Amino acid sequence: MTVRDLVGTQFKELGAAKVTISTATTTAFDFGTPNDLDLSGESNYSPGDRLLVVFDASTAGTTDTVSFSVQDADDSSGSIGTPATAVTDGTLTGGTGDQYAHTGVQLQPNRPWIRCNVTSDGATDTFVAQCRVFAFPRSV
Repeated sequence: MTVRDLVGTQFKELGAAKVTISTATTTAFDFGTPNDLDLSGESNYSPGDRLLVVFDASTAGTTDTVSFSVQDADDSSGSIGTPATAVTDGTLTGGTGDQYAHTGVQLQPNRPWIRCNVTSDGATDTFVAQCRVFAFPRSV
């Protein structure tokens, strides 16, 4: 089976989001109601699946630094609980100019919520950032 076959048949998109960031702040990607991803309510997610998070940020500028982060959280009566840095296997530190990053996320027991963020360290450049989250079987 080729990589194209695997992506087409085994990878299931859980969410895609785009944000514009032009100030020194951290912005969470909004995947639609309820903004963050609740894996317990995702029809494309099966317990035991692995997660892949893919980020990109585009800018014409070369001054500000952009970076990415992934958090997980417990469930608080159907809403996101207290987010904390998720266990990932990729380097999400960024840099200036266009940036790309991807990481696997190691799911923690009783932490079904996923929040993905983009951070800019200045107010000179404007970044258009995107995030896509995929689930795929552990066997892939």
